[in-house]
Amino acid sequence: MKPETKPFLVRCAAFGLALSLAPAFAGEKYAIKAGRIMTAPGSELENGVIVMEGGRITAVGKADEVEVPWDAEVLDVPNLVAFPGFVEAHSSRGMDRSNENLDVTPFLNLRDSIDPVNFYFEDALRSGITTINVQHGQNCVVGGQGMVVRPHGMTVEQMLVRPDSGLKMVASPKSGKSHATQAQALRGAFDDLRRHLEDLVQEKKDGKDYARREALYQGRELDGEKAKGKAMGGSTWKVEGLEQVPRGEIAEEHEALLDVVEGRIPVWFECGGPMDVSLAVEVAKANGFLEKTALVLDNSCWKAADEIAASGRPVVLDSNLMHTERNPVTGEEVETFVPSVFKEKGVKLALQSAGSGASSLWYQAARCVAHGFTREEALAAVTTTPAEMLGLGDRVGKLEAGMDASVVLFSGDPLSVQSFVEYVVIGGDLVYDRSKDVRAKHLLEGVEPEGTMPVGMEDGAGGDVHEHEGPGEEGDSEDGDEDGDDDGEEDDDESDDDEKEDK
Repeated sequence: MKPETKPFLVRCAAFGLALSLAPAFAGEKYAIKAGRIMTAPGSELENGVIVMEGGRITAVGKADEVEVPWDAEVLDVPNLVAFPGFVEAHSSRGMDRSNENLDVTPFLNLRDSIDPVNFYFEDALRSGITTINVQHGQNCVVGGQGMVVRPHGMTVEQMLVRPDSGLKMVASPKSGKSHATQAQALRGAFDDLRRHLEDLVQEKKDGKDYARREALYQGRELDGEKAKGKAMGGSTWKVEGLEQVPRGEIAEEHEALLDVVEGRIPVWFECGGPMDVSLAVEVAKANGFLEKTALVLDNSCWKAADEIAASGRPVVLDSNLMHTERNPVTGEEVETFVPSVFKEKGVKLALQSAGSGASSLWYQAARCVAHGFTREEALAAVTTTPAEMLGLGDRVGKLEAGMDASVVLFSGDPLSVQSFVEYVVIGGDLVYDRSKDVRAKHLLEGVEPEGTMPVGMEDGAGGDVHEHEGPGEEGDSEDGDEDGDDDGEEDDDESDDDEKEDK
C-alpha cells in the first residue's frame, strides 16, 4: 500500500458514521414505542408512543391510548427513554472559521461558513443535541448573520432549521482593541447606517441615481419588494423620507443593521465582563432592538445580574458555570455558581456546552440540579427556554403533536453520567444509531474501523502489515531497488551525482 493512500483511508473513515447511518425508516409514517417519554420539562409518561408523519409529530400518549397507523414503521424500544433533544442556544463551532478579520461584517451570512462534515456536528448527535444556533465568535464588533441548524445533513440546506437567526454583537474588546475603541466601533456602526440612509434620501431629492447604478453594477435585485420604498420602522431614531428609496438600493453592508433597527432580526450580544453589560444595554436601547436581544455572558457577569434583570433580557450563560475569585484581603477563594444568581433574580437563562461528550448540555443541566435547581428548571434551560429564545418554541424542545419529529432515545435518565444516546431521530429520519457508530466503538471498545489505518503508519509499523501495489513480484519496491528494502541506501546513479557535486 502506498504511504500517501493511508491518510486518504483515514479521511474516508471520518465519514464512516454519516455514511453508515442512512435513515432506517423508508416510509412516511413512523412510530416510536418507549418505556418512558419525557414530553416536556416536568412532564413524563410511562409506556408511551410517539407517532410521526411528514417530519412532524402527530400524536404522543400512552400505548393503550394512541392508535398507531397500520402502515407506520415502528421502532419498539421499551427499555429506552424518549427525550425531545437538547437545544444549543449559542455556539461558534461547526464553521471553517469562527471569526473574520474585519470588525463589522453584518453583510456576511454564516450559511457560507458552516461545514456540514465538521466533527462538532457528529459529536452533537452523540450528546443528544438536535438544534444548534451557530453564531460568529467573540473576536469581532458586529458579526455576520447566524442560522439555526440540525447537526445532520450533507449540505447546509439539509441542515437548515431557521435562516438569519440574528446578528452577533460584542461589547467586550476584540483582540487589539480597548474598551473605548470597541464602544466607539459599536456606536459608529449605527452612525454609519444613519448617515448612509440620509445620503440616499438626499440623492433622491436631488434627482441623482448613484445608488441605483451601484446596485445594478453589483448585481443586486431591484424588482418586486426590492423595487419599493417604505417608511423606516423601529422604535427609536428614524430617517424621514426613506419611503422614496427602493429597499434594493440600500447598500448590503447596511441592510442587515437596518433589519436590526427595524426589529426584523434578533441580536446575540456578547459580554466578556460586568462592565460590558452596560454598553450592550445602552447600544440596544439607543437603536431600538433591546426587546430582540439576548445576552451571551462570561461567568463573571453575574455581578451585573441586577442590571440584567432590570433590562428584562434572557441570557446564555458561559460554559464555565462556576466563577472563582480570590478575596484580595483574606486571600480566600470565593466560588459563585452563576446560574443560581440569575435564577434568584428571575432572569430566563439558557445553558451552553463546554464541548462534546462529558461537557455537553446534559452535564450542564445535571450540575444545575446538583446546585439546587429542580429537574424541571434544569431541563428547561437546555430545551424549552433556548427554543423560545430562538423563536422555535412551537417546533423544538418538547414532544407534542405539531412539533418537529426530533426525538433522542437514551439508555437511561438523560442527566445521568451512566446513560448513552442510543438513537437520534431528526425530522422523522433515524440519523444516529449507536450500534453503528464506528468512532464510538473505536474509542470505547477498541474496535478499529475496517479498512482504516492510523495516519503516518508505515508498512510493517506496529504489526505484520506488508502490502504491495501492482502485479509485481513480492519484495519489488517502487524505486526500483531489487532488494525491496527501505534501508535508505542510495542507488548507484544517485551516489555518482553526489560525488560529482562534492568535487
